[in-house]
Amino acid sequence: MTREAHLSRRSFLTGLTTVGAAAVLGASTGCAPKSYGSKPQEAEAAQTATDTADWLGEAPAITDADCAQTLDYEVVVVGAGTSGYFAAASAAESGAKTLLIEKGGSGNSVRSSSLGAVDTTAQREQGISIDVQEIVNDMSGYAQGRADTRLIKMWAEKSGEAIDWYTNLLRAHDMEVQLEWNMPDGTRYKEWPVGHGTNGEYPSRESDVAAIMNEYIESFEGCATMFNTAMQCLITDGENKVVGLYAKSNKGYIRINASKAVIVGTGGYAYNKDMYKALHTEEYQSHGTFDAFPNCTGDGIKALLWLGCRMDSVPSGVVFNRCLLTADQHEGDPYNVHSDSYGYFFFSSQPFLRVDSAGHRFHNESEPYEYVMKTSANRPVGDRYWHQVWDGNWKDDVYRFHTVGCSTICYREGADHDAYPTMMDDWIEPEMESFVDAGYIVKAETLEELADKLQVSDKDAFLATCARQNENYDNQHDPDFGKEAFRLSELRTPPFYATVKSCGFSLCTTDGIKVNTNLQPYGKNGQPIEGVYVVGNDQGGFYGGVYPNLAVGINAGRSATFGRYAGKMAAAL
Repeated sequence: MTREAHLSRRSFLTGLTTVGAAAVLGASTGCAPKSYGSKPQEAEAAQTATDTADWLGEAPAITDADCAQTLDYEVVVVGAGTSGYFAAASAAESGAKTLLIEKGGSGNSVRSSSLGAVDTTAQREQGISIDVQEIVNDMSGYAQGRADTRLIKMWAEKSGEAIDWYTNLLRAHDMEVQLEWNMPDGTRYKEWPVGHGTNGEYPSRESDVAAIMNEYIESFEGCATMFNTAMQCLITDGENKVVGLYAKSNKGYIRINASKAVIVGTGGYAYNKDMYKALHTEEYQSHGTFDAFPNCTGDGIKALLWLGCRMDSVPSGVVFNRCLLTADQHEGDPYNVHSDSYGYFFFSSQPFLRVDSAGHRFHNESEPYEYVMKTSANRPVGDRYWHQVWDGNWKDDVYRFHTVGCSTICYREGADHDAYPTMMDDWIEPEMESFVDAGYIVKAETLEELADKLQVSDKDAFLATCARQNENYDNQHDPDFGKEAFRLSELRTPPFYATVKSCGFSLCTTDGIKVNTNLQPYGKNGQPIEGVYVVGNDQGGFYGGVYPNLAVGINAGRSATFGRYAGKMAAAL
């Protein structure tokens, strides 16, 4: 794989995240019958820890008379992302007349970076056996009791079948799903061999998968996909059952009846600015940019809230620590930092020394990705960035660090599926030097010069921190924050590097609508609403404020798993 392929990967992932795209798409509307009311009860609104009026709004009053067309299906799936594709495919193959709708012009596809699963054929072939109780309790621990542990257990028990099905489907189309099985030993935080990545070239591989999924769904009699079609609201029978939805296409409003069920999987709300700012206040003020799909504007969550459903009280999301800004840029304005005006640096997830603006080390750099952002959020607004510092021996350090998942930037057997032998030489190093030229990284021949270029507020503190780093490396012991010995590095070999401003960005939100173990949302009376299932990033109850990225791909894996499960349940009604 070439460096150009990886650069196009970044372009593919970030090219959509522009203010122009967000402004065009906006925050989509939805509706519900009058018998349900137009907004949740006051107690439910208070549960979100914010006044929802600004972003929830009123349900639009669409009627059958407004519709140019009525369609009749048994199962209707909303959202052509990971969960939606798995749901529509499983409903169709289970015999239900199924329609998949998507408001974009094409499917967002299945996340190719990694799908987290337990007890797959690929794992068994490598002799890997994961204790379900152990991984469930580890994931539950990240949520600090806020998640429904039964849902985590369902993922662990059902994910193997879902990913095996996907693997077989792609194999029939000459694409491969590859397990990352080589985990480092002796880590302080457990790292799990659950990631299954889809091989292929960027930017085409996710669109290739979308085409495969479209063809598969449409191969079943009476089943179809429909793009440029945005859900506006869910329709109920006036009691406690969803019977369809109103949607809007370029031909106007459409009523779509679902005699069995609607499956909602619109991808969360990372690109609903008002909603994100209200619910993720701390994260918003700490982020440098966004790397989410612009279509993810909370459509499904809002439509369900209008029915009186409940939402997680603690915000969660998949957050990466890879955004670089220049000295003139500021974190806390993420929607206005465009995809071509920041540095997307995979290297930033490596556990090199990190210091605050005064030059002090402040955490264990080997922690999960999101922890550095949450720790930095303790500082005042405007000072929620950090500097990452490394020296000329970085290539040897990176190989020894043995990070996993998409932070992997060197090749070893059984590593992340995107790793290739020369990636540090032909991709990471040239990108590093280009970021020096662009002002995202400073480079110097001495640590004193590096401190001057960084303009740290306390040069003596910075130099003392660097000296302490060398002392810890020599002793192979970190008495300050307990980082693993094999992930310590020294600062002795020029040239020396440091990021000017490192901060985070969000890929997606993962807090959503509370569901039972049948993936049905609870209504305003506390009873599950019939005829509707919630999957993917619209579904809550799985996290509690932190994304456990060391179970690589767990979010995409739970989206795939619950999408497949919901499709089967809906078809069986």
